[in-house]
Amino acid sequence: MFSANENLMLREHKRRVVQYVENTIPENLLDLGTTVMVMQTACRTPGCVPLETAIAVVFPRPMRTGGRKSASKTASASATVPAPVAKELLPGLKESAGGTFKTKILLPLAEVTKDDVLDSLPPVFEGGRKTWERTCMALRDMMIGRIGGMVGSGDTEVEVEERQILAEYLQQSLKDYLARGCVAPELNEPFGKLQIKNDNENDSEIAVGDLVIEEKKEEEDVVDDDKIASEATVVSGTMIGDKNFTIRRPMDDDGDDDDVKEKTEGETI
Repeated sequence: MFSANENLMLREHKRRVVQYVENTIPENLLDLGTTVMVMQTACRTPGCVPLETAIAVVFPRPMRTGGRKSASKTASASATVPAPVAKELLPGLKESAGGTFKTKILLPLAEVTKDDVLDSLPPVFEGGRKTWERTCMALRDMMIGRIGGMVGSGDTEVEVEERQILAEYLQQSLKDYLARGCVAPELNEPFGKLQIKNDNENDSEIAVGDLVIEEKKEEEDVVDDDKIASEATVVSGTMIGDKNFTIRRPMDDDGDDDDVKEKTEGETI
């Protein structure tokens, strides 16, 4: 637990860092309600420092224009007119359109300097120096420095070979990290077997197989129709003539089958 003196010192460091950040924000944005929050957090993730400084810049949300309206008019207007798009208070910073910009400094709050604050802010802030190039180079230097710190940074054959082994392992780990959609493995655990690639291959094979089956079915249907049409037997009638003919069904009061047959044949023209 912190003592009273430690809490007072921590508050003093917070005010100091907040002042550093506010000096990079235009005065008119501060008047609109932009606020800066600073806190010291603990980090146990491998590679990070035990205590680091988190900074959050909260920008005000855009206010609705116009006076009060009735509920019916407001409902009808909202149904027809789209909501206005929030304007970026700092051009180029999406969070400045009513959001919160977050950054961190890998130092305890008591050790943060003005240069550290400027290095953690993008150029849209006045004096900000954080860019993708600087971020990537800082991470590169950190990783290479850790390699040298673990196995030595000398020129001996053994140290060079050990650095090469670590570098090759990290290179392969980064490839595995990218292949898995930049999802990190469990702490102190190797990457598991990659299942995504196999699943995609199976899916593609299944999809292709389904397509082939459907095409085969369509071909079979066409062949069956042609086969039925070609093998259809045309039945021609044996009654020749150009006049109408009628067939009378036998009634109960009719005579024998022969009489019915004679009458039927007699009425057929």
